[in-house]
Amino acid sequence: MSKYLKQAEKVSVPRHRHCIVCATPIGLEREFCGPNCEDEFKRAERKRKYMMVIPILLIFPFFLLLLLLGRR
Repeated sequence: MSKYLKQAEKVSVPRHRHCIVCATPIGLEREFCGPNCEDEFKRAERKRKYMMVIPILLIFPFFLLLLLLGRR
């Protein structure tokens, strides 16, 4: 065997998850590493939901206007 192809040592890593926000290793029973990351995640989710609703609310009046003007 070449000296460059040495067999890698097996390293035992305990089972874990990573924080959704900052990717810090945490236990399997948790989703966030702390309250700061949980608050940041909730803020981002709220913002994402609003950013999905706003375009729909802006498109609705446009189509309503097209329907009203198309009848003339």
